[in-house]
Amino acid sequence: MNTRSRSGREPIATDNTEVSRPTAGAVDGGIRPASVSRFGDLYDNAISALLDIPITDRWVETRAGRTHVLTAGDVTAPPVVVFQGGNVTNPVTLAWVQELSSEYYLIAPDTPGQPGWSDPHEPDEYGPWVVDVLDGLGIDRAAMVGVSHGGGILLEAAVHAPDRITAAVLVAPAGFGTPLSWALARIVVLSLAYRVLPRRGLLTRALAPMFSDPIETVDNVVIETVGQALRTGDLQASFPGPDDPADLAVFNTPTLVILSERDPFFPVSRIRPRVEQTLPALVECITLAGERHFLSTTGQERVTDHIRGFLDDQFAPDAE
Repeated sequence: MNTRSRSGREPIATDNTEVSRPTAGAVDGGIRPASVSRFGDLYDNAISALLDIPITDRWVETRAGRTHVLTAGDVTAPPVVVFQGGNVTNPVTLAWVQELSSEYYLIAPDTPGQPGWSDPHEPDEYGPWVVDVLDGLGIDRAAMVGVSHGGGILLEAAVHAPDRITAAVLVAPAGFGTPLSWALARIVVLSLAYRVLPRRGLLTRALAPMFSDPIETVDNVVIETVGQALRTGDLQASFPGPDDPADLAVFNTPTLVILSERDPFFPVSRIRPRVEQTLPALVECITLAGERHFLSTTGQERVTDHIRGFLDDQFAPDAE
């Protein structure tokens, strides 16, 4: 896709004595840890290929280990935290909503245990980690957007610290269950086959039902990232989310949910009733016609427009 200049970056502050030399891969030429992420090159390639906006990266200390964070937009604008999807790097998900940086300060932390530069171990609970990220950045409250796996993280934060969230957006979210279907079973079988026999043909057959755009048109860095995750990661049998959906009764924050009509992971017919039953401050639940789990380019634009309208309403002067 496009290649961007990397101007306007600020150095990464670090107190880690075990650091590598400054690398071209660090977004602003800063310092990254001596331990090398197996997704490092793919991470940087996704930044170059998918992001049209100036970004900065930094680190915060959390109880789940050091967390790497991408930021974009005016630091004085209302903050919006974006939680990445599973088995892809942070910039892949950030690209879906990057245009929001013209009005909001986007904060996208690499999820521990997911592809990226944060600690490779998944925490027992994500809610405390979210609080640590906010505290580490000096942010009291923020709007939050959770995509897929990131939706489950947002919901855990909604139970753990609902007062830290000013508005919530869930896009094709985990956290409401993963009903078994023939489409999902096919993806799982082909993914396991690819793990044993890592051939490109098997990978594209496994991924095609997940993508709204034809698989041959999807940027290669996205395909390679998911393939790397399938080959080398722990295949998760569950997603993040509250242990008991009833715990979300405390979450009285305005919430927008966006589902995809043909999502093999979180089918609308099963997920929408759960969304409507468990979110007490649900403003709207939108279904994107024809979309699958990975949104098309048009679907990403529609989601950005829906989120922008929702957040503009929440941050309007008379919203209080």
